[in-house]
Amino acid sequence: MILKICLFFLLGLFSINSINAQGTRCSDIEPFCAGDERLTFPNANFRNSNQISGELGPDYGCLDDQPYPAWFFLQIENTGDLSFRISQYENENGTGAPLDVDFVVWGPFDRGEDYCSGFSLTQNKIVDCSYLPDAVEFMSIPDAQANDIYVVVITNFEQVPGYISLEQTNTGAGSTDCSILNLDLGGSISVCEEDQYILDGTTDEDASYEWLVFNENTSQYELIPNENGPTYTVTESGDYRLIVTDEIENKSEQDDVTVTFYDAPLIGELDELAVCREGGETIDLREGSGDLIEPNGNSSNYEVFYYETTQDIEDFQPIVSPQTYPFVEGKTVYAQVQDKRSGCFSETVAFELTTFDFPEYQLPENLIFCVDIDSNILNPVTIGEDLGTGYLYEWYDGNELINTSAILTLNEFPSSEIKVRISHPESGCKLEFVTNPVTVSRAEILSVSISGSDFGDGYTVEATPENIIGEEFAEFEYRLDNGNWQESNIFSNVPPGSHVITSRETNGCGETTSESFFLVGYPRFFSPNSDGYNDTWNLITDSYITIKKLYVFDRYGKLISKLNPDQGKGWDGTYNGQPLPADDYWFRVEFVDEKTGDHREYMSNFTLMR
Repeated sequence: MILKICLFFLLGLFSINSINAQGTRCSDIEPFCAGDERLTFPNANFRNSNQISGELGPDYGCLDDQPYPAWFFLQIENTGDLSFRISQYENENGTGAPLDVDFVVWGPFDRGEDYCSGFSLTQNKIVDCSYLPDAVEFMSIPDAQANDIYVVVITNFEQVPGYISLEQTNTGAGSTDCSILNLDLGGSISVCEEDQYILDGTTDEDASYEWLVFNENTSQYELIPNENGPTYTVTESGDYRLIVTDEIENKSEQDDVTVTFYDAPLIGELDELAVCREGGETIDLREGSGDLIEPNGNSSNYEVFYYETTQDIEDFQPIVSPQTYPFVEGKTVYAQVQDKRSGCFSETVAFELTTFDFPEYQLPENLIFCVDIDSNILNPVTIGEDLGTGYLYEWYDGNELINTSAILTLNEFPSSEIKVRISHPESGCKLEFVTNPVTVSRAEILSVSISGSDFGDGYTVEATPENIIGEEFAEFEYRLDNGNWQESNIFSNVPPGSHVITSRETNGCGETTSESFFLVGYPRFFSPNSDGYNDTWNLITDSYITIKKLYVFDRYGKLISKLNPDQGKGWDGTYNGQPLPADDYWFRVEFVDEKTGDHREYMSNFTLMR
């Protein structure tokens, strides 16, 4: 027996003029027969089908998922075992990327039986099923009986456009009935920017044709006079019906189709689309969708498709992930707007990808609010920077929008983190910055600790701020007496005498001054010239030091003077009433530290200057 493949649906109706693929639900099931030729047709995918997954009701057996199903039924002509090869590839000729294809077949059913009922497509009716991750599958129907009906669903696991091929691999054995009329006009057809559309119901059988149109006034289909050919040219939107009669077997089938004429959607202007330099290696092409859809009004009714080349537009191969498109400076991208209701596309516009440099901008990690010891805010806090024209600002206290100015002034402590969203509408760039509000006070106490001695390596004084609100966020700098401010709280080689140390919180939360402290020591020089400054030499001391002995020697060790620091002004630079020459002199002191009770002795030199 010479067998012939015939798949009863019109492959041309899988074009982009229709958003619904054929046979995507069991209620729209299509007939097919198989013979000695391979039949190839477009798969169901995101472009031509709204049926993303298999409908509820049937038991799909081994198919854990049923993405973009296509439903078919076949009728057995000759009893026997039937084997089929099902394959799915990117291109119609079986080349390109292999695409995972899966299937399940149920049966047998009687002609006229409601195969699509959930009571029909049950587990015990499953004849064969495969969920392998392969682009080529083999389907078997063993011991098929003449006139039995079998239902097949083929799924597109990859969910991308491609082509499915069917062929019977065991010709000469069982066969399917090819006498069924291959009638399918398309269900619902959208005609975009055209004045007419040709419906084609051509069949390979010897048949007669009748065309009818639905009359809204009578609610009936009425015969169109003098239209008895396999094609009919439609010029008005409406519901049409074709009745085809197989004159040899006297079988008739009818098919209904709705044809709607639409204007193409408009598309806005978009010369370029910019990515912020900090945005990384990808760009979200969808940022331009608003401008492109805008001339059409309600954006929810429209979708934008992006393409890399003009050939991709012709082949309807849009960019799959426009939200993470690889960014290339100066690259041209193409776009079309689709009306979701009609499936119609606008004209094409092209735009370039560019880089937009956002100005330098930052917020501090912590936003400091200066408070007193009772946590009362001392001054308003101002934050932000005006980047110039073309920028929009949104300030939030947590999720609450509180200001749209470039500069934000806060008189009260916020309830949550403060963030600003800065956008540049012309480029589409947006940045967000966050700061954490905290309270900080000045130090209530500045304690001082002293180490060392002027009779050794010198004094070291360390200042420690205490009783601070927000101590982990406070920052201080310090100065000795009226000296320069420094970051370190340690002062080395502090001279003898009376001193104070002051700390100030660097965020402006106030200053604190220590109590005065006195350091015992000795001057390194004196100049007895009767000018009232440094005319005598003596120890610099206070009540915590008790001097037992104090001697002055010349450089040769000769005793020049024995002093009592508690009495008199000190040594005046004379010996036996005669002035001594300018030179280095030595002293030896024995003293008691009253704080510790330690007895100490120290020798060093100083300079007499004339």
